[in-house]
Amino acid sequence: MPAVKIAFIGGGSAHWVPVLTTDLVLTTELSGSYLILHDIDPETLELTCPLARRIAEEAGTGWHISATTDRDAALDGADYVILSIRVGGVKAMWADLEIPLRYGIHQTVGDTVGPGGLSRALRHIPVAVELAKQMERRCPGAWLINLTNPMTTICRAVTKVTSVPTIGLCHEVVNILHHLAAHFKLQMKDIQVRAAGINHFVWILEMRIGKRDGFALLRDYLAQHNPFECIGRVDEKDWHCSFEDHAVIKFLLFQRYGVFPAAGDRHIIEFFPWFLTEATGWGRRYGVLPTTYEFRQQELKHYQEEARRMLAQEGPLPLARSQEQVAGVIAALATGNPARFVVNFPNRGQVTNLPLDAVVEGFAYVGAGGVEPICVGPLPPAIQEFVMGHVLRQEMIVEAALRGDRELALQALSGDPLVLNWESVPRMLDEMLAANREYLPQFN
Repeated sequence: MPAVKIAFIGGGSAHWVPVLTTDLVLTTELSGSYLILHDIDPETLELTCPLARRIAEEAGTGWHISATTDRDAALDGADYVILSIRVGGVKAMWADLEIPLRYGIHQTVGDTVGPGGLSRALRHIPVAVELAKQMERRCPGAWLINLTNPMTTICRAVTKVTSVPTIGLCHEVVNILHHLAAHFKLQMKDIQVRAAGINHFVWILEMRIGKRDGFALLRDYLAQHNPFECIGRVDEKDWHCSFEDHAVIKFLLFQRYGVFPAAGDRHIIEFFPWFLTEATGWGRRYGVLPTTYEFRQQELKHYQEEARRMLAQEGPLPLARSQEQVAGVIAALATGNPARFVVNFPNRGQVTNLPLDAVVEGFAYVGAGGVEPICVGPLPPAIQEFVMGHVLRQEMIVEAALRGDRELALQALSGDPLVLNWESVPRMLDEMLAANREYLPQFN
């Protein structure tokens, strides 16, 4: 097949560049293609570009790797654009996490919902929309593959105001399916599920394990085991522990509602008002350790050091495909050979009791026809109630970010389940807007 050009916006990421470059160069359908790394920080590219080149050379599949700080050059003629950015870097996350903490709001991630999700959306949406409009000019028809959080609001903003075909990809559902397969000592292919929701708040509505009812097997397991026994050792000083998933929240919600959440507990816990309270040790009762601002700094340092280690390593690198879907999605679009993926995509009726055009997450076939979502039907009433509130608030956040509308942002934040003191919300919002001022021209 003809070579394709892929522009990686955020190509200075020491975390994602090694993973996705490896996946791409090991995808035989894409051999001989072009990957151009773009970042606004040239120093980060001095690390990631040589590493990506080494990975490509060792794979021996004819890939061409380059880097630039000129976004026009990166986009010109691109067939696919990967978006994986952090506007303001890790430093900007201070406002997302530390300011709400002053008001008694503890967040375990702070990048999707809650005050942190709103703060991050206000920074990222204008940048993503500007990129999409630039794509309309420089590479019309190219697909935007978004990996950036908050996934739902970014994808919704881009699809709402531009013509750029957009797919959001998240690994949470895939990770949970691997977790379930390991739990039942099976392979992934043995598990079939029907799932839908919004990013980080997806629900498995039906599960078959071979010819057996997967939910019946889960109920049998829970009849013999307490969900809390899954909690292992949690080291409060180790940032890795904040990413561990003990599935306690998922099991508890399954027992209550009969359907199974398909994301890590650290994400799910933020969508409800009940779990992150002083009585639960701000989530620690469920084995969830918050990813603090300090942990984010340690995480960044870890991946930078790991990238340097890989670049300096003598002998061949151990190259292997990851569980990420990016390379597979691009290959399916490029070849027209359909394959099934978990995608964030506008609701075209695949979830019948959520608003049309809202960005929903679920399974779809990707191929010559683009994205063809698999119809799920309605969410159960209790789950629809949970999801719908977040969908409506996210729509308000998108509009607030696009228009620079403080009052709309205030209304959205005031209704968030994590908000404990309604009267303090205006002060908290103003502090976050002030801290983000250089990244929020629409509010200035």
